Amino acid sequence: MATPLNHERQLVDILTEISHTGSVSRTAANLFMTQPTVSKLIRSQEKQYGVALIDRAQHPLRLTYAGEYYLDQMQQLIRSYQNVSNNLKGYAGTTVGRVTIGVNPSLARVVLPQLLPEFHRRFPQIQIRLFEQSASNMAQAVLNGDIDLNIGTARTYDESLEHQRLFTDGAALVIPVRLLPENFDATHPGKVATLINGQDFIEETDDSGFQRMVTSYLTQTESDPNVVLRTPNLTTALQLASAGLGATIVPASLLAEQTVEADTQIVPLPIPEFQADVAITYKTAAQLNEAATEFLNLARTIFASGND
Repeated sequence: MATPLNHERQLVDILTEISHTGSVSRTAANLFMTQPTVSKLIRSQEKQYGVALIDRAQHPLRLTYAGEYYLDQMQQLIRSYQNVSNNLKGYAGTTVGRVTIGVNPSLARVVLPQLLPEFHRRFPQIQIRLFEQSASNMAQAVLNGDIDLNIGTARTYDESLEHQRLFTDGAALVIPVRLLPENFDATHPGKVATLINGQDFIEETDDSGFQRMVTSYLTQTESDPNVVLRTPNLTTALQLASAGLGATIVPASLLAEQTVEADTQIVPLPIPEFQADVAITYKTAAQLNEAATEFLNLARTIFASGND
């Protein structure tokens, strides 16, 4: 069966031989072809392009400028085609494609370093794209097909969506020492409300799934801090609290990745009063593409201990 560029490959061989031998008859002999066949192939291509490829006035024969250009360009094209063909054959039996992942920037620092390097090692031909937007829009982005998977703490209870829990995260109050009462005892910190009522406080913006849990927790514990700043990034909130701007509540996993100043107190929040399930949200498994399925399976494996 003829393959793409098969005719061009044949003419490239002919022109290459003519450039070396200067003779149609010797070219035909070297290529195990008849002289009429060689001549016919050359004239057919010359007729197609409307240019002479061989200068027949020269003896020995030489390629015209158009012939040299044709030969050079076709050789490059054939090499490029061969590279594409070889690469595609290399993909046989290998998962290829793209996976688009939605994730909160703060959570990305915790989860992605555990997943992406290993995923890329196993599936180097899968392109990874990250999508960052507010948690309130992430579920709809999954439903719309804008992203394949979303990693977050907020859950949307929709029959078209499934959730795979990765791990359960705690939280901690990070508060500058200057805001603590004089009789504060770190071993018995007391109720959160007594520490932050009326005190300067840093929150995430309202479209954050984690902030929704913080707001609910503050309501349940009758805590009423003085919100001085709202930021879309928990890392920023933590850094500002460490710098003394005010107190904040952040996930315990984020604290493990960040350092705080010595004059800042960390007060773990009691579990189960405050805990957050970090999960991957996706359309029903039957609708996942192969690349997204491989990512989900790897996440399940890596965080298996968190699902015991």
